[in-house]
Parts: sequence; structure tokens; C-alpha cells
Amino acid sequence: MEENKNNEYNEYRRKRVKRFKRIILVSLAFFVALPNVLCVFLFLSINKTNTYIQSLAEELNILKISEVEKVVASETKSTYDAQSLVEQDFVFKVLPDAEEYPGYQRIYLTFDDGPSRYTNELLDVLLKYNVKATFFVLAQDGYDDQYNRIINEGHTLGIHSYKHVYSDLYSDLNGFENDVNSVSDFIFEKTGTRPEFYRFPGGSSNTIYKGDKNELFDYLSDNNLVYFDWNVASNDATFGGLGKSQIANNVLNGIKGKDEAVILMHDANDKHSTIEALEIIIQSLQAEENVVFLPITSNTEPVQHIKKKD
Repeated sequence: MEENKNNEYNEYRRKRVKRFKRIILVSLAFFVALPNVLCVFLFLSINKTNTYIQSLAEELNILKISEVEKVVASETKSTYDAQSLVEQDFVFKVLPDAEEYPGYQRIYLTFDDGPSRYTNELLDVLLKYNVKATFFVLAQDGYDDQYNRIINEGHTLGIHSYKHVYSDLYSDLNGFENDVNSVSDFIFEKTGTRPEFYRFPGGSSNTIYKGDKNELFDYLSDNNLVYFDWNVASNDATFGGLGKSQIANNVLNGIKGKDEAVILMHDANDKHSTIEALEIIIQSLQAEENVVFLPITSNTEPVQHIKKKD
């Protein structure tokens, strides 16, 4: 009898020990798994937060404008809205290009501020889609191949500025002349050709130059340079940078209703999203009928924010 009680007690004790061990193992498994579960939760939370922040940042970037574009926007607001374009009649004129491509919407892709580390990639995209464009360049050392590739692949090479320093460029007429001559000589040294087209930093409508702008226009004309502004802004130079979709949308919306669309974009070391947007723009427009991409040439009627006063 006593032996049976001992066996029952031992069996009870064994089961109790076994149950206790199971509780310990489950507890250990829980505490081992808990940090991993918390890490996954934190990762998902951080990822969601980053996505939200990026979304807010892109929305804020849309509202921000770079200092240069602030100047252009404020200075051209009264003279360069849709109505004034029609009134001044420099968008819808009958052009030599229009006579060659009757019934086509003419798209002129223009890129300021290059060459850059992305120029070859940009040229690769243009080559891929057999599109010609116009590059208004600076004097940049170390990019001899890019200057020559622009010309050799049938694009137009124009002048933008020597170093894009407004205080030097727009100091006075001599400062302007020195800047234009310096970059023209630089390009001639690299390529053996002199550009025929010019784009004012900030546009011809900038008010940074305090002198008589007619003297700038006369100087360009005397040196066989035709200046071009733009009538479609991609806003790819917005402070902080826009995403490719927003840049593409700005262009595709901006060209609506324009027979001739001269599009302002940038070829710069911080503008890779411009190249990504470029593919979207080209693919979208090449899918349309009666759209042609052209480089600026002597057959292109200049789009100019301000013209020489007689």
C-alpha cells in the first residue's frame, strides 16, 4: 500500500516537473522571438513612416522654387502668361520648321547647365529614341568627349554661360561680353565650331541686369548669336528636386495647345530624375500622331520673353 502511494507521488512529481519544463521552454521561446517580432514591427513602421515623409517631401518640393526660378517666375509673370504669349504672337507663328512639318506639333527639348556626369546617359536616351535636342552649355573642364558627342550625334550646341555667375555675367556690358566670349572661345577650342544660339541665365526677362538690355541683344546680334528662351518649364530645377513623374507631367501638361513647344530642362550633376522623366516624355509623345522632336536651328523661330525694342 505504501509502495503504491510512493509510485503515485513520484508519477505526480514527474508530470509536474515535465509541465514546469514545458512552461520554461515556452517562456524562453517567447522571449527569444519577441525581439525579432518587435524588429519586424519597427521596420514596417519605419518604412511606412519614410514613405509618408517622402510623399510629404515631394508635395512640399512641388511648392518650392529654386532661387533662380523665383527670379524668372516673378520677373516674367506680367509679361509671360498664356494670354501675353498669344498677344505677342511668338508661339503660334508660321515658322520655316512649320512649313517643313505642316500639321505637326514641334517639340524642342533644351538642356541648360551641362555637360555633367549624366550627359552621356542623357545622350544615350536620345540616341535610343532617335530624338535630337539642344544643349545650352557652360565651360566645363574634363568633358571634351561630351561636347563633341553632342555635335557629332546631330544635336545643337548653344551657349548658356561661362560659369553661370550672375554677379560677373550681369555686372555690366563688359561683364556680359567677357562671359559670352569666354564660353564661345572655350567651345571653339574643344570642338572647332562656334555656337550660333544663346540662352540667357534666368531668361531674357531677368531683371538682374540693370543696364539697357537692348545693348545685350545688339551684342549677340553683332556676334551672330540668336537667343532662345522657353515656353514650357519642366521645373526640374526646383529646390530639393522633383520626381520623374512630376517632371514628366509638368512637360506633358505644359505643351498642350502649343504648336511649338520649347521645353526648359537641365543637364546637371544633381538632375538624374530629369533623365528618368525624359524617357516618359519621349515615349508618351512618340505614341501620339503628328508630333515631331526637333533641335533648334536657323529654321526655328525664336521664343523670346523680351525682344529688342526699336
